[in-house]
Amino acid sequence: MNRNVNAANIVTSLRILSVPVMLYAVWAGNRELFFGFFLFAAFTDFLDGFLARTFRLQTPLGSKLDSTADLLVYLATGLAVFVFYWEDFGPYRYSLPVVVLYFLIPDLYSMIRFGSVSNLHLYSWKAGGVLQFLFVLILFRIGFVPWLYALVFVWTTLAFLENMYIQISHRRKLSDVKSFIHLRKEK
Repeated sequence: MNRNVNAANIVTSLRILSVPVMLYAVWAGNRELFFGFFLFAAFTDFLDGFLARTFRLQTPLGSKLDSTADLLVYLATGLAVFVFYWEDFGPYRYSLPVVVLYFLIPDLYSMIRFGSVSNLHLYSWKAGGVLQFLFVLILFRIGFVPWLYALVFVWTTLAFLENMYIQISHRRKLSDVKSFIHLRKEK
């Protein structure tokens, strides 16, 4: 049996397949449909990692699928925030493209330099993902919260810098690195 065909990778593939529906929801102006699939994507992101770790289903393909799914969901979510909530951001609105670039640049750099998306899976990115999830959840249910957005922006900036430093400072592509500190200890 092919080790790449496993429950974790199937769940990740479902997350990737949810992105066209998310994009359709944005195009149709349907916030609730988008939000439902955003929650589905968040749940499957948690579930695939849980399945992979619990049942030892980690594969190099799964790591790349997960990173690809994350990037696609982040981009779809960024588009939804632009379309549905641009005006709500007030003076913060011009920092939104910067946040989107924080997600694009590491993967573009990795694709140019190493031929595939970045799949470092840093703790800082994971913690940032939780903060970003909470921000989007609150944005869609309550509204824009400036201090929470500022926290997300600062944390995402630091995670981006850690990601880029690791990629630029190493000659070979790394994957599944916990943090800059863990990497230094391994040397």
